[in-house]
Amino acid sequence: MTDAGKDGISECERMQDIANGMNSSTRILVASIRNVKSMGDLMAHGMDTFTFSPDIVKDLFGEELTICAAEDFEAAAKRGGADNCMTSMLISS
Repeated sequence: MTDAGKDGISECERMQDIANGMNSSTRILVASIRNVKSMGDLMAHGMDTFTFSPDIVKDLFGEELTICAAEDFEAAAKRGGADNCMTSMLISS
């Protein structure tokens, strides 16, 4: 929609409002999200079904604490224990 000159965010919000007004269980599929902010805005309006590029995934999960937690999880799973990166990050904060 945005590529066609429309306000894609507002249009999706309007569709969600219509579905909500009809007490419908219909979920709006929001396609081709271009940035994390747009996704957050739409989620705040009740939408939860999206398609997006690998670049958006990197932006979503490229947070240092998330990466560190994932590394700790993998390491703990391999050795059957906990600790490591997250502990040192939290202690140094």
